[in-house]
Amino acid sequence: MAIGSLSLAVVKTGAQIQGIPLYKYIAVLTGREAPTQFHIPVSLVTLLSCGKTSPGKLNLLKEVILIPKMGQRVKQVITTDEPSVCSKALQAIACDSGALTVSYERPEQPLDLITEACRNLELTLGTDIHLAVNCAAPELMDYTRGKYEVATGVLKSPDELVDMYQTLICKYPAMVALIDPFRREDTDQWEKLSKVTGHSCLLISDITYKSQAPPLPGVRGLILKHVNETTVSDLICISSKHKVLMGTTSSEPCNDDSLSDIAVGLGLDYVILGGLSGAQRMLKYNRLISIEEELAQQGILGSVTSSDICFSGVGNE
Repeated sequence: MAIGSLSLAVVKTGAQIQGIPLYKYIAVLTGREAPTQFHIPVSLVTLLSCGKTSPGKLNLLKEVILIPKMGQRVKQVITTDEPSVCSKALQAIACDSGALTVSYERPEQPLDLITEACRNLELTLGTDIHLAVNCAAPELMDYTRGKYEVATGVLKSPDELVDMYQTLICKYPAMVALIDPFRREDTDQWEKLSKVTGHSCLLISDITYKSQAPPLPGVRGLILKHVNETTVSDLICISSKHKVLMGTTSSEPCNDDSLSDIAVGLGLDYVILGGLSGAQRMLKYNRLISIEEELAQQGILGSVTSSDICFSGVGNE
């Protein structure tokens, strides 16, 4: 449990000895030449949580995530109306991810809530607003029955889940990315879903615990988290081999903002920092803003001009 924290402490000490910010020290550790410019990863903001820990019956949508427009500053992303599309959700509480936890029974309900909120704010889904959904399907598998419990008492086979995702994507075209829609063993369903969705929806896999596993068919993006047993060296090694998004987890130290430095130092294009509720989450966003302002003052702030992980209608295809 202490490996990741110890590794991070060593890296922080190295940066302090060198008298440089943590993100610049990590950039040097990657082995590449010291970059003349840094760019700030696009911040993906968690809006809603409807996973197994939510009070409702719905398990499938662990997180509904806002994908901002490319080219915005971090402060623009978190202060515009877009992240507040769910602020009027009734009977909602803040969860560990810093997002609103809602009580629902069907996957359409949270997406309808966002649709209604966007309409009230005169924002257009699919133009002003794009969404990614963290399905976290591996957590929902009932191994005795070989099915996913998408809601309490509602079980779906892997093929039935393909049909459900296809229906949701058709009904909500603003949903342009699915994270972990299946467990890794369901390779046929990964491939089938990729074929039926085409380029309208990206399939993304979390490789935090399976960085050496073979690539999944149809996957076009990878999530990497800094968890307790992951060293900074691991993060550098994995990100050098794969095009990844840096993600956050509720098990991270609540008073630590190093994830922002790590994401910038590794040169990642996207970072998921959770919702906008609670000091522990805002600490990370504020650190990212601070880095952005520092780079701008030094004249070395670049931009994400292209990426292998691009969201339909948002990034460069």
